[in-house]
Amino acid sequence: MQVSRRSLLAGAALAGPAAGAPEKTLIIDAHCHAGLGERMSAPWETKADVEVTLRHMEEAGIDRTIVFPINNPTYEKANEAIAELCDRHPDKFIGFAKHDPETEGKRIPAMLRREVEKLGLKGLKLHVLPPRYVLDTVAELGIPVLYHPEQVWRYHMIAEEYPQISFIMAHLGSWGSRVWTEHIAAIDVAKRYPNVYVDTSGVLIFRYLEMAVRELGPDKVIFGSDGPEVDSRVELYKIRLLKLPPQDEAKILGGNVRRLLPPGTV
Repeated sequence: MQVSRRSLLAGAALAGPAAGAPEKTLIIDAHCHAGLGERMSAPWETKADVEVTLRHMEEAGIDRTIVFPINNPTYEKANEAIAELCDRHPDKFIGFAKHDPETEGKRIPAMLRREVEKLGLKGLKLHVLPPRYVLDTVAELGIPVLYHPEQVWRYHMIAEEYPQISFIMAHLGSWGSRVWTEHIAAIDVAKRYPNVYVDTSGVLIFRYLEMAVRELGPDKVIFGSDGPEVDSRVELYKIRLLKLPPQDEAKILGGNVRRLLPPGTV
C-alpha cells in the first residue's frame, strides 16, 4: 500500500509533538490594564488601549494577558467591560475584577461573587489594603489577589491571616523603583510567607529583579508588564536578560501564575 506524503504529515500533526520534544513555554503577562477611566488626569488614568496590548502581545510572543480596569471611582461597570473583553478574546485575555474598599465598601462581596461566578473573572486586583470581609469572599471563591500595596509592610497581617489565599505583590513592592528599599522588603515578605509572590512589572532598577530570583528562586517570581503604558515587549526582555535555565524561565513567564489561577483557566 502506498502512503502519500500528505497523509504522513497529517498523521504526524494528529499525533502531536515527537517524544522528547520540548514543550512550548506558555507566556502569560500577569499585570495589564484595559478600558477607560473617569479622571483623565494622566495617560494611565484615561485609556488603556486593548489594541496596543494585542499588538505588543503579537510582537513579543505573549500568549495570554491578565487584564483589569484602570482607576475608577467604582468598578462594577468597568469589571463588566473586562468580562466582555475576555468574551471577545477568550484565547488572549484572562480577566480580573478590580475594587476599592474605600469607595465601594461592603458592596464588594456581592459584586465580586457575581463577577467571578457569573461573569467568569478569575482574580482580584487591589490598590488598597483589603478588609476582612473582602478576603473572606476571596477565600470562598478560591481566586488569587494581585495587590499593589501602599507600603510593603501591609502584606504581613493579610498573608498571615489568610494562608489559603495566593497574593501577588505588584511591582516587586515599588512601581518604578521609586523606593528601592521596598524591593528588599518585598523579597523578605515573599520569603516569610509561602502564599506571597512578587511580580516583575515596572521595576526600573534591574538588579532587584536579579536579587528577587536569586533569593526567592524562580517559583515565587511572576512576569508582569503593567501595560499598555509600560511596554510588555520591554518588560519581557528583562526576563530574558536574567539568563535563567529554560525550566526556571518558563516558571516565571507563565508556569507560576498558571498554578495560582482557578483550575481550568488556561
